[in-house]
Amino acid sequence: MLTKLKKEELKYDNLAWICIMPTILTIQGKSMEIKADVYHHQLNNGQRGLYMFYSYHNHTKSIFEFYWFAFYFMSEVKSWIGLKKGMSCFKDEAILNIYEELETLIEKKHKKPDGTWSQASPSDIEKDKELFASINKLYIRYNTLVPNTIKHMNAYIRNHTEEFIEFE
Repeated sequence: MLTKLKKEELKYDNLAWICIMPTILTIQGKSMEIKADVYHHQLNNGQRGLYMFYSYHNHTKSIFEFYWFAFYFMSEVKSWIGLKKGMSCFKDEAILNIYEELETLIEKKHKKPDGTWSQASPSDIEKDKELFASINKLYIRYNTLVPNTIKHMNAYIRNHTEEFIEFE
């Protein structure tokens, strides 16, 4: 699913979002089956990376969302692997390291030896001071690095326009 853009839009700071926003808006509120079908059959690797990044990132406006949506992506929708794989397309090791550390913390707290998950709540980090401190450090690093991640994705898109854009 290529996004139709004018050449001058390539210079926009939110180019990565512009390239995936139509897809996200099209499937927002749809069933998981429809989302999976679009993801697997209509998006290329770079688009999948953008889709997964923004699907998670758009839900990280607070430390509580950062924590809980990571848990949700790991345990419920099983898309955490896709998030990490998508970001590896853009070779952003710093963000990948944060995802790995976050995964380790959440698995330690919520993944049982049999592979099932205990319930999590955004308020978990209020109740567990050690978990809060660890998640907070990651959240601060994440917010510091995300602008560079988006710049990096924008640069990748500008160098691989054929993967993302159909020019008007």
